[in-house]
Amino acid sequence: MNTKRLDSLPGCNYQIWQDAKEFSFTTDAVFLAAFPHLVTRARVLELGAGTGAISMLLAARGATHVVGVDNNPHVVDLFKESITANKLEDRVEGMCCDIRQLTNKLKAESFDLVIANPPYRIGGKRRIIATGACHEVDVTLENFFQVAAYMVKYRGRFALVQLPERFSEAVLLGQKYDLELKRLQWVHSFVSKKAWIFLAEFAKGGGPGLDVLPPLIMYNNDGTYSQDTLKYYGML
Repeated sequence: MNTKRLDSLPGCNYQIWQDAKEFSFTTDAVFLAAFPHLVTRARVLELGAGTGAISMLLAARGATHVVGVDNNPHVVDLFKESITANKLEDRVEGMCCDIRQLTNKLKAESFDLVIANPPYRIGGKRRIIATGACHEVDVTLENFFQVAAYMVKYRGRFALVQLPERFSEAVLLGQKYDLELKRLQWVHSFVSKKAWIFLAEFAKGGGPGLDVLPPLIMYNNDGTYSQDTLKYYGML
């Protein structure tokens, strides 16, 4: 049974190939792609890119060159199909590789921004589909910080999305790898609900000082998308 499908990416004219048997992009990927500062002619590295939604959304935002890396050959093949379908061959590259091996394949400090939507869960019941995309099977959150610190330029940025229960861990890992937390936004489904994820941006070699943005509330009380969500989805 063919489970491959062609979907649309929000806020741009790009389409993306995905497979129901693999992990598909979700709201947190859209929010993360819209969150970090993007310098002019930015070179971007996405760690754990999956089918490349974040990489292509960053290209739509104006990044000059984006490299998306994932260790799942099937999703990287889908990513490459999307690159060709959207005529992005000169700006976006899909690479199949364990992120822990990137230090042998890419030049150190060669990216303005490193971005990642790492696996959220350490323990608990594992998903049957896309286990490695959602659970730390081999690669850990520390691996993402370690590789980001190696690949990003001095004063460059590392952006990620994670669960609130891993916030302290992320801050400590940032300190360990000279990545100073500079911007933070908590994301809530409704204004009355607890945050379910956070968006964070670290600066390599950055000094003290944190900009905490207003909470991002996904839905209005009536269940419609909030102005924040419409903005992040490029619908305003």
